Amino acid sequence: MLEEYARHLLEGWHPVIVANRAPVEVQRRGSRYIATRGSGGLVSALSTLASSTDAVWVGCARTDADREVAAKHPRSPVSITGDDGRSYRIGFVTPDEETYDMYYNQISNPLLWFLQHYLWNLSHNPTIDSTTDHAWTEGYVKVNRLFAERVVQAARRSGPGEDGKGKGRPLILIQDYQLYLVAKMVREKLPKVTLQQFIHIPWPTPQYWKVLPSKMRDPIVEGLLGNDIVGFQTPRDCRNFLLTCEENMGLSVDYIEQAVFIRGRTVWVRSYPVSIDVDAFLERAESPAVLQEQRNIHRWRTKKLILRVDRSDPSKNLLRGFAAYDRMLQAHPELIGEVQFWAYLQPSRQDIPFYRKYLEDVQFVARELNQRYGRARWKPVRLELREDLDRAIAAYKEFDVLMVNSIYDGMNLVAKEGMMVNERNGVLILSENTGSYAELGQWAFTINPFDVDQTAEALYQALAMEERPRHARMVRIRNAVRQNDIARWISSQLQDIRDLATPGRPRNRSARRRIAS
Repeated sequence: MLEEYARHLLEGWHPVIVANRAPVEVQRRGSRYIATRGSGGLVSALSTLASSTDAVWVGCARTDADREVAAKHPRSPVSITGDDGRSYRIGFVTPDEETYDMYYNQISNPLLWFLQHYLWNLSHNPTIDSTTDHAWTEGYVKVNRLFAERVVQAARRSGPGEDGKGKGRPLILIQDYQLYLVAKMVREKLPKVTLQQFIHIPWPTPQYWKVLPSKMRDPIVEGLLGNDIVGFQTPRDCRNFLLTCEENMGLSVDYIEQAVFIRGRTVWVRSYPVSIDVDAFLERAESPAVLQEQRNIHRWRTKKLILRVDRSDPSKNLLRGFAAYDRMLQAHPELIGEVQFWAYLQPSRQDIPFYRKYLEDVQFVARELNQRYGRARWKPVRLELREDLDRAIAAYKEFDVLMVNSIYDGMNLVAKEGMMVNERNGVLILSENTGSYAELGQWAFTINPFDVDQTAEALYQALAMEERPRHARMVRIRNAVRQNDIARWISSQLQDIRDLATPGRPRNRSARRRIAS
């Protein structure tokens, strides 16, 4: 259904999808190249869009096979058959290792990631110096320019040639914070091209953006304003972006119409809350691999199970989650031996020292809690460091309480995934600083992620709640997730492209979504 709808909305367009990482990993099998598609609803939706519209996907070459393919096709995309049977047209960008490291490991992560999740301890970090300047110009700017050049190649190939034929008007769909400069660079080469960019992580206040000097923060905003539409997860992110344009850049902004005016152009700002592919996720939850993992869990699970499934990222607030659990056990010793906190974590960005240190701290706290409260046949914390989607889904099906206490999150799909497949009328504890709070918060236990005592009390109340209100909350959350699924996320963007970014198409002012004042 999404394929048909995408083809209908994009009739006359030829999409070019742009992301740091392609959703496929190329592997060599004899003389053939096979693309293994990544997991998740977002990947599924964009892959469906790419294959159903013959789009080109521009992304970084990461494997040796990626680079072999890229070397054979330096200017044109290569068609590769994925393990899902779909054909993908991939245009690889191939920065050298040092350039990519500066772009990704010094600027994108941790500098921009930390800034946009409010993670900096500003009395100590960050320190912007000549090393940062070099990583910015020779890493981030250079890789963004490589992406822009590849996009321009793909766009020019898709448009009408001398014979008047072509695949359609190019439509550039850029993803996320690693590529803030691409849209402006592309527009400089192709002034009439249509560009849209979606930012998956939070957009902080204009004051917090001043952690970066103007020589960095201004090009970021100017780069985004090369788009026709800029998409965010929540109305709050839209509002912060509009404020940033007005206060930091001195630009004219219309808060009612959600628009920024720059050099005679109108840039529309919209929120599109990302979601999951509900039917595909439910089907995966009944697969043999998940059912086997679920049987394995039954062998050891305690009477009550608190679960968190996260990357080992500082923004996920793992240490305060353990502290809240500790305080709950102190206040309610009757739960000792009856409940277990299962932290199922995927190690994240371990090539960055701060991330390695944070994971070491998490492991230390887990061991300390087990030493303090543990008994011969029971430990209060079960910490697993691995990445296995089948096991994660099996864990979702078995929790009594799901903890999502992120410091800040663009959306947080764990809250949607877990509640969608749980079989025990599980209760959601949800940080008010997640994007998913706007959709699900009224049926969750709301917490401030910094308030450890409040989180401890929420844990206890969630464990003690009767079955009937637990079930009622879960039903309402599931209805909300179904209504706002991944198909709606992508189709609402495509509809706005037709309504707002199509030359000569009349604007329906009453249909525009308005930002909360």
